[in-house]
Amino acid sequence: MYFKKLELIGFKSFYDKTTLQFEPGITAVVGPNGCGKSNIFDSIRWVLGEQSAKSLRGSDMQDVIFSGTDAKEPLGMAEVTLTFDNEKRFFNIDHPEVNITRRLFRSGESEYMLNKTSVRLKDILDLLLGTGIGAESYSIVAQGKIDMVLSSRPEDRRLVFDEASGITKYKAQKRETTRRLEETEQNLLRVNDIITEVKRQISSLERQANKARKYKEVFEELKDKETCLALLQKTQLLAQKRALLAQIEELESQEGILQETIHQLEQAIASRQGELKAHEENKIAIRNQILNLENQAIRSKEHARFNRERITELDENLKYLVTQSEQIKARIELDEEKLKSLREEFAGLENAIAEKSAILSEKEVKINEISLAIKNSLDSISQSKKSIMELVSDISHAKNEISDFNAKREIHLAREKRLEIEKAKVYEEKAITEASLNTVTKEVEDIKGEVGGIQRKIISLKTEWEQEKVSLAQINASMDGLEKEKLTLESHKEFLGKLKNKYEDISEVSNAVIYLDKMPAEDLSGLVVKIKDRMSMGLEDKVVFAQAQFKLSGEAKPVELDTHAINEKLAKIKDSLEILKTERHQKETIIEEQGKTIASLQEDLRNKEITLANKESARTTILEQFSKIKDEEDLIVMELADIQKEISVLGDNLKVAQAHWESCNDEHRKTEDRIKAEEESISKNAKLREETLVLITQTKTELDSLRKRLVSDEATLKILQDSFSQEKNNLSNIEKQILEGQTRKESMEKEIAECLSSIEEANREIQQQKMFLKDIEVRFMEASKGFSNTVKKIDSDKEELDTIKNRVYESQMQLKDIEYKYASVRERMLAAYKVDVEGLEEPVTDTDKDTDGLSQEIESLKAKVDSYGTVNLVAIEEYDELKKRYDFLIQQQNDLLSSKEALHQAILKINRTTKQMFLETFEKVRLEFRNYFRLLFNGGDAQIFLVDEHDPLESGIEIICRPPGKKLQNVLLLSGGEKSLSAIALIFAIFKVKPAPFCILDEIDAALDEANVDRFSRLLQEFAGHSQFIVITHNKRTITNADVMYGITMEESGLSKIVSVKFSKDLERKDKKKEPEGLVPEPV
Repeated sequence: MYFKKLELIGFKSFYDKTTLQFEPGITAVVGPNGCGKSNIFDSIRWVLGEQSAKSLRGSDMQDVIFSGTDAKEPLGMAEVTLTFDNEKRFFNIDHPEVNITRRLFRSGESEYMLNKTSVRLKDILDLLLGTGIGAESYSIVAQGKIDMVLSSRPEDRRLVFDEASGITKYKAQKRETTRRLEETEQNLLRVNDIITEVKRQISSLERQANKARKYKEVFEELKDKETCLALLQKTQLLAQKRALLAQIEELESQEGILQETIHQLEQAIASRQGELKAHEENKIAIRNQILNLENQAIRSKEHARFNRERITELDENLKYLVTQSEQIKARIELDEEKLKSLREEFAGLENAIAEKSAILSEKEVKINEISLAIKNSLDSISQSKKSIMELVSDISHAKNEISDFNAKREIHLAREKRLEIEKAKVYEEKAITEASLNTVTKEVEDIKGEVGGIQRKIISLKTEWEQEKVSLAQINASMDGLEKEKLTLESHKEFLGKLKNKYEDISEVSNAVIYLDKMPAEDLSGLVVKIKDRMSMGLEDKVVFAQAQFKLSGEAKPVELDTHAINEKLAKIKDSLEILKTERHQKETIIEEQGKTIASLQEDLRNKEITLANKESARTTILEQFSKIKDEEDLIVMELADIQKEISVLGDNLKVAQAHWESCNDEHRKTEDRIKAEEESISKNAKLREETLVLITQTKTELDSLRKRLVSDEATLKILQDSFSQEKNNLSNIEKQILEGQTRKESMEKEIAECLSSIEEANREIQQQKMFLKDIEVRFMEASKGFSNTVKKIDSDKEELDTIKNRVYESQMQLKDIEYKYASVRERMLAAYKVDVEGLEEPVTDTDKDTDGLSQEIESLKAKVDSYGTVNLVAIEEYDELKKRYDFLIQQQNDLLSSKEALHQAILKINRTTKQMFLETFEKVRLEFRNYFRLLFNGGDAQIFLVDEHDPLESGIEIICRPPGKKLQNVLLLSGGEKSLSAIALIFAIFKVKPAPFCILDEIDAALDEANVDRFSRLLQEFAGHSQFIVITHNKRTITNADVMYGITMEESGLSKIVSVKFSKDLERKDKKKEPEGLVPEPV
């Protein structure tokens, strides 16, 4: 798995869409300061989920969006897409490529996409977890933060080791499991509290539910009795309702007959009213019609008068139009004669123009032929001049080449002499350096010999020193023995003195021997002294002999009572002690002197070792200098060979250039001859063309005169034609107006006749309508009398109808009372028992008897119900629900306990797994770090250890380094270069143990010198076989190790551009100090 492609648009200084193709191996990103190199690094961290704007060198996350320049507007969005090769299914996604996309808008909205599918940030982080890939992974080292790996707190350093050991995902699982465990414990506490409360509620509800069940039994019995009573009441009420309905039906029948009679009479009245109304309407219509006819007659008279006035105006207008028509006809005849004359003149002019045009065309063809000939000659001259210019240029170029070749040859010859001098100097420096190297090597060997001699002396002296110490210990032991013996004898002497003073008879016995039994002093009943003659002692001597027993170390021994012998022995012991004291003093003096000698030799040894290290360092420096001189010698030899080759090539090129110069001179002369011949031809043709042009000018002048006359006649002809057409149109319009005027006059005369006829007809119609109006008034008076009689009959029938309606109303009120009673019974049953008596069957029993018995039973049951007092009927349902809830909570409690135990076991398992993985990785990294530290520092030592070994999963990690020639010290005390080199050693140690698919290094070689850069480069090449490296750098030595190089430029201020260079893998880079060869530019 490796980075395949990076696409940026609108990210920081990358305005346009920019694509970087990555290959396995080493990719270098180079460019001047401020061109946007580190923006590539930031974009990768950003797309991998970096959430800190400060880590991306900004104050706000919107700072990563292109902010605009003088020439470009700011963008509203930044987008970065990172493509991974997934052929080997490194990610658990069944796709050969994995695309991670991140977008950010200025509004603050953010989008994450995985293979063009919208996802959450958590999904991206879960995908990358444990892979060694991430914004804060050890595989991504930011600019200026290389030593942060070492300088951070011990607790922070373990993040790198956690990532390397692959336990970050387990730690995330542990955090999630711990969170779930805490939630489970909280849920368990809540469930326990709820169970306690529910248990308390259940005991109370159980009593209420039992009371409610008994109450419901009595209530159901009461309900049955009440229902039966309601059915009996329903039967009584329905019987009364049926009787009333029959009575109401009979009364309503009588009422219907009367209403029918009244209705017929009212219809008769309505008919009479209709007749009266019709007569009235006819009267009004006739009056209106008479009025309309009178108005129509007035309008007809007015219209006839208006038409007579219009006819008078039309007669006058027709006279004027006839006069105009005769004048226009006269003008048309005159225009026809003028047109005929102009057309004849126009035809003559056209013939003359055609003749002149033919002559002009002939002359123009001739002048074109002459011009073409002149043009061809000029083209030939121009071409020849171009040839001359080219030849002059070639001649000049050849002269310049000859001069250049001569100058270059002189320069190369001078350079050859200079290189020979430099070569001699290099040989001399080489000899001096070689002599210095031999001298230093001899000094190193001499110092090593001296160091060996001193070490042997130290070993010999230490051996003697140890022997003297052993001898001194023996003397001290002897003195201790003599001192003890001296004390023993003195105690014997003192004891015998006491015995002698107490027992005079014993003092005279010389060979007495005392035997003391092995018994405690307090248990002795007496002491026996064995002399030649036995004698017993009293109990008062127990104390003296007890003291003797104590001083003789608890064991009875024979003691001589001769004090003189004891004194002699004491004298000898004192002499021996004096001798031993003298010897001990001598030994101590010798040991002290030998210790000083050893310390002096060890100091000499340290000085010699320092001198040896300095000489070794000097020898290394001389060796490096010797290697550089050797390289310079090889370069000079190669350069001399190149220069000699170039001098030979320059000689050959000089000969070719001289031959070319002579050839160009010959061609130049020939071309000038051709130009002279063409110029003579042009002179002849120019004269002929001038003569022809004079003739063409004369013909054109005549032709222009004819054309002007033709144009003038043509304009006159057009004016006459237009005038002729206009007069004809005017005549046509006037004749049309005359015809229209006559037609309108006839129409108006006809309208006047129609108006007079209409007036006569209207007068006749008015007289006829007045007669109709008198007849209608007579019929209206007769209809009014019949209408009055019918109204009186209706009033009589209405009084009888009101009486019947009152009786019907009384019956209906009785019916409503019965219905009200029935509704009351029904509502009472619905309200009390939710029983509708409407749908129940009526009982067939003795109504009165059953009603009385049921009433008594109901009253008894009601009293029983009241005796229960307040009853919680909902308690039964509440109890059942609460019991179900209690059972459910118990099940939940058991599930939570099981879940809690399972989570505990999961955490323990994670701890075991992560501890094992971490310790294995830590031990491997520790060993590899020491190896790479020694490799990069050419010696020294480094240690990594846990601050708290008892808690490896949470313990901080401490790093101690000892560069060559220095003591072990904390990494914070190292110099900047040493920190960088130590951090590089740690990063490569982690890569050795847990190789990441790729690594991005942003200017981590900035603090390294050339020698350390070379060591870093060798490691980079070693690891490039199994990991992809993207290196942002300024160092040429680092760049020479790259397989692909991307150059970042900023041609326009604020806009970064990409140029790529691929190093050809078929060419060997013999000298890494030179510029890389075999570069193949690849436009991005």
